[in-house]
Amino acid sequence: MTEVLQHRAERLKLARLLDVDVDRLPPLTGAPAADLAELRERLTDRLFDESTRVLGRVAAASRLVPSPIVAGVATKVFGPLLCARAAAAIDPDKAIDVGSRLPAPFLADVTVQLDPRRVAPMIAGVPESLTVPVATELARRGEHVTMGRFLAYVPDEPLRTAMGVLDDETMLRVAFVLEHKDRLDHAVGLLDPARLPGILRCAAEQDLWPEALDLLGHLSEERLGPIADQLAGLGDDVVAGLVEAACAGGLWAGLLPVVRHASPEACRRLAAAPAFTTQRALEGIVETAATEGLWPDLAPLLAALPARARTRAAAAAGRLDPEVLAPVVERALDDDAARAPLLDLVERMRPAARARVREAAALVGRAEDLEAALA
Repeated sequence: MTEVLQHRAERLKLARLLDVDVDRLPPLTGAPAADLAELRERLTDRLFDESTRVLGRVAAASRLVPSPIVAGVATKVFGPLLCARAAAAIDPDKAIDVGSRLPAPFLADVTVQLDPRRVAPMIAGVPESLTVPVATELARRGEHVTMGRFLAYVPDEPLRTAMGVLDDETMLRVAFVLEHKDRLDHAVGLLDPARLPGILRCAAEQDLWPEALDLLGHLSEERLGPIADQLAGLGDDVVAGLVEAACAGGLWAGLLPVVRHASPEACRRLAAAPAFTTQRALEGIVETAATEGLWPDLAPLLAALPARARTRAAAAAGRLDPEVLAPVVERALDDDAARAPLLDLVERMRPAARARVREAAALVGRAEDLEAALA
């Protein structure tokens, strides 16, 4: 996840914890996303640590009371908040037995207040008969942050079933605020592959490309290649929306690795899309590839661009400072796949721009290598 997207996701999570609309939070642009995550975890620990000591005896007493009575007391006396605070101290099997006797809306209320780290054994034992109705209710309420906090703790079969009842928009929004994003690739592997084109179309229709790019950025190469090919086949309108989102939000660092995994034919289709050949798009693509160390990701797209678009890309590259171009030149000279697209751009540059490239090569001691390659 890029820092821009990670910061956006952390603001959503912090707003949910504080139970306020995200627009009421200050921008917090000066705080790194990692600091916001640490603040959120500390606040969560503080809330639960204080109440757990008070409710420990209540949780212990629940072991001696039949589950139907505990369920009645939970709904009529304790309420969702106290139930969530006491859940960590209750035996997991007892908690599941009590939960099976509670209505889905009440369980959803409790889930919103839970800290999944403290009840991981209980979550692992929850049957599908509870997972599905609670997931459905949380989705109906738009509790994406809540669901994102729990995914890492839900076993495969209940998770597969729960994802099956969620619509494409919910899937994208939950994935964006997911904790433990290393689980995303595995979770996508549990999905029916036929759903993936629909999820991509949903991103286009609902203006959720940042969420979609974040999702794609956490997938393995094995899964990303087929998805990139599907993206290329969704039509110029969809690709145009994706490119506009990348331009407007500075999201090229999330898109370029996706394009790199497309098949040659899919890459040609993407490169032929009018949205990819505009001056605005090419400037963003080239600058991001240079500053973020993504030139190998850009090389296949450059090679597939129409000649006129490559000339525009050359002009954009030629305006970069030599210090920015230096690592690009060095890496391209050492990478067979990235070398030819770079040399093609240099040949299309005006003399002043070529001089900047030569200066960049000199900065990394590769001036002779560049001249030999150009020759």
